[in-house]
Amino acid sequence: MDPPKVKNWDKMVHAPFKKVVKFDLICMGIGTVIGMGIGAFIATNF
Repeated sequence: MDPPKVKNWDKMVHAPFKKVVKFDLICMGIGTVIGMGIGAFIATNF
């Protein structure tokens, strides 16, 4: 009865947990690097 969109969403939601964690850690790592860069930039300019 459910439309196909729900099934696709279901597949996305139940992606392998390890993949999701790895992706999340990479994003957090990039965010930290960018944050540190901005912090250093502000610290040196002011």
